[in-house]
Amino acid sequence: MALFPQGLSHVDARCNAGERRVLHQLKRCLEDDYIVWHDIAIGPKARQPDFVVLSPRWGILLLEVKDWRAATLGPATRDAIELRTPRGVVTAPHPLRQARDYAMELVDLMKHDPALVHERGPFAGRLLFPYGWGVVLASMRRADVSGSDFDELFPPARTLLRDDLDEAVPAAAFQHRLWGMFTVSYPHTLTLPQRDRVRWHLFPEVRLQPQASLDFGAAPETAPPLPDLLQVMDLQQEQVARTLGEGHRVIHGAAGSGKTMILIFRAQYLAAAARADQPVLVLCFNRTLADRIQHQLRERGVDERVQVHTFHGWCLDLVRTYQLDLPPGLKGDSYFTALAQAVERAVESGRVPGGQYLALLIDEAHDFEDAWLRIAGRMVSPATNSLLVLYDDVQSIYQGAKARRKFNFAGVGIEARGRTSILRLNYRNTTEVLALALQCAQGLLQGDGTARGEDELPRVQPLSAGRRGALPVLVEARHALEEAELLAERIAAALAAGTPASDIAVLCRAKSLMRPIEAALARRGVPLQSMNALAFRRFDWRQPSVRLLTMHSAKGLEFGLVCVAGLQALPMRDETLEDAVRLLYVAMTRATRELVLSAHGRSAVVERVREALAAVAQQFSAQA
Repeated sequence: MALFPQGLSHVDARCNAGERRVLHQLKRCLEDDYIVWHDIAIGPKARQPDFVVLSPRWGILLLEVKDWRAATLGPATRDAIELRTPRGVVTAPHPLRQARDYAMELVDLMKHDPALVHERGPFAGRLLFPYGWGVVLASMRRADVSGSDFDELFPPARTLLRDDLDEAVPAAAFQHRLWGMFTVSYPHTLTLPQRDRVRWHLFPEVRLQPQASLDFGAAPETAPPLPDLLQVMDLQQEQVARTLGEGHRVIHGAAGSGKTMILIFRAQYLAAAARADQPVLVLCFNRTLADRIQHQLRERGVDERVQVHTFHGWCLDLVRTYQLDLPPGLKGDSYFTALAQAVERAVESGRVPGGQYLALLIDEAHDFEDAWLRIAGRMVSPATNSLLVLYDDVQSIYQGAKARRKFNFAGVGIEARGRTSILRLNYRNTTEVLALALQCAQGLLQGDGTARGEDELPRVQPLSAGRRGALPVLVEARHALEEAELLAERIAAALAAGTPASDIAVLCRAKSLMRPIEAALARRGVPLQSMNALAFRRFDWRQPSVRLLTMHSAKGLEFGLVCVAGLQALPMRDETLEDAVRLLYVAMTRATRELVLSAHGRSAVVERVREALAAVAQQFSAQA
């Protein structure tokens, strides 16, 4: 059966009678390498054909479906058709012309992607794969139109009728009818990267990082060249993102499995229905992640109808708006605890009204206390009850090992039974980076990714997507200044080799460890933003620069080159080895391509990294 990324039952529920006949025939007759989307905006102009069919063996087919009857049809041209309706005669665009125009827009777009066209030969400059379009008149049989000029306006090769949708039609015969709608007869089997590039062009919303510098509205001949790597959600991620309906939803996802990306997709989708007086709220724990999510949403054109806050920043807004009382003179953890408790009391008493938001999306929910989740859940409008919670217990780094709790979602008001997804495949890290992170984190990921009881959360062990890269390295120096110089040399070399400054990060356990690294980078003229700067409040994500941030603040972020510095400081005073390793696991899994670890002294964590690197190097050398 074909794959339906929007969910087969979801598509079935939104189809009209004619579309449903087509849907069921596609389901019955197409093999599992076909992908089918229904009524979804495609391309930069957001056109909406009724069905988009993508086959790696045949290419792209666009179908317009009409539930018209023969008696409905009036005079027609190749551009428009008069329809006799109970409201009188109306003029509608010719569906075949519509489908053709949509298809040609896509073709013109993709022809400017060098990875999708023939370089030479008789088809030079043309797409590698066929494309086609057609119309389905789902309620009209051949007998209804015989003896008329119907075939002149609806050529049989590009028109399916009710006869073609009967269950008695063999699957091979139906596929043959679809293939007859393609423009040329040179089938080309798309590779997975080529298929994903096609999806990148079709659906801007599944792009992992929208290239703000590219003007997709520009004419193809004036648009800047496309980058070599066009990253999109994989099909499982797209299916999870597109099938998120109303009600409470929970996604358990391993590090690098795309949880935040799905949250951004969902927020972008919900923004269309949000209003200024009932916006969408996104909450997370750390401010760096909140700023990054907000930046990515604004890059995608999502306005203030989607609000992004840390949990405590949101609480502070409520305290100020509703004039809630806080004990004077509190600082640090005591202040944040009092802030949350004041909001909790006000929500319970009704002083802060519930149901203020069209939807609520919580990233890194494993960092939230139980009471915070209860408060947040009550702020969703009962009309939508739309709550999305993203969770990975392994990355819970803000609770000590003794305080780490078990809880069930129902106990905090999250009713998501039957609406829970698990993402195991790690797309962020190379196989080598992930192997080292898992080797270091042994013991933290025990379990098979399933919850056997209501009180047991799944610990999802990530599986590699198979992308290869360089082995991580451990740089050991005699003192802090030497460590800083060695890291600065590597970063300067990466910049000279073409790595953008914004794709490089240095992660430290404490801000004080950043000082010599800042100085070493500054001496080389490397643009940087550091959390240790006196005037630092938040990163300007528009500014191209290397980021220096704490391991905690890096949670939820990713960079091509990650340097994890000062490992000799782990574990810190009053920190268990388990907590230090959990934090290191989060830090290492921020790297999408290259991971460098460094230290200028000995510690239990340095020793663990050294042993893990030796084991991973032996593992990959045995595979060579």
